[in-house]
Amino acid sequence: MEYFSPDVPFWKGNLHMHTTESDGRLSMREAIELYREHGYHFVALTDHDVVACPTHMDGGMLVLSGIELAYELPSEELHIVGIGIPGELAPRLEPRFGPQYAIDAMRAAGGRAIIAHPAWSLLSLGTISGLHNVSAAEIYNSMSTMPRNCLRADSSPILDIAAAHGHVLPLVAVDDAHFYDGEHAKSFIMLQAETLTQASALHAMDERRFYASQGPQIHRLSVNSKRIRIECSPVSTILFYSNLSWVTGRCRMGEGLTESEYDLTLQSGETFVRCQIIDPEGKSAWTNPIVISEIRD
Repeated sequence: MEYFSPDVPFWKGNLHMHTTESDGRLSMREAIELYREHGYHFVALTDHDVVACPTHMDGGMLVLSGIELAYELPSEELHIVGIGIPGELAPRLEPRFGPQYAIDAMRAAGGRAIIAHPAWSLLSLGTISGLHNVSAAEIYNSMSTMPRNCLRADSSPILDIAAAHGHVLPLVAVDDAHFYDGEHAKSFIMLQAETLTQASALHAMDERRFYASQGPQIHRLSVNSKRIRIECSPVSTILFYSNLSWVTGRCRMGEGLTESEYDLTLQSGETFVRCQIIDPEGKSAWTNPIVISEIRD
């Protein structure tokens, strides 16, 4: 079972960012150009409570329509990012209808919903597990750390707990850029599709043909009932996570590592496995969780 094809291109994209249409410091034009300069192929403009522009191509760059919605819950602040949604949907997404209504409406309109910064929002297992029809969650959010936030950028522990309880979500890394003075062009997804269109991008997300990254590259991810194998750009650490607290062979460290394997036969009871690779600069890339019951030889 191969997750990525050697013959299909990867596209670099950011799915969460803000402009002067809400509380961002750059205009839409300035933000698009800045990400173009950093080698991005697509972005989603996800201003608060408004769809700032329709999906369109901008000089070869795919600009996806988007929105971010906030819901004040007891002890939690749930944010939902929508991508690829029509502008006329925004006025119908009133907070009083609740997050599940918005998620379902986005999907019905052809878009996709993403749970934003779960760690920053202090989301509980009950909240995450209670949301359905969600396409992904942010494992890393570049805005949710110093100098403007405490260290809540990494949501992997929360999302692993949810996955261990049966709510397995694909993982994206995003910038959530507002100020564009250091938090931009840091975290992204690499998405594999034959062509760069909204339809192909959303289809690739549905099929989990993408990975999250801050720089390291994943070239190949192959799986069968006995092992998971990853091939990547040179890194210093390769880690495997699952629903079990202890399994041998989870951590490999060294210089210039470009591959590793994880033995699925060492311990029974694993329901999901995901991999994280870390380069010498501390930058990570993350695979989506692999659901063990879905593995096909």
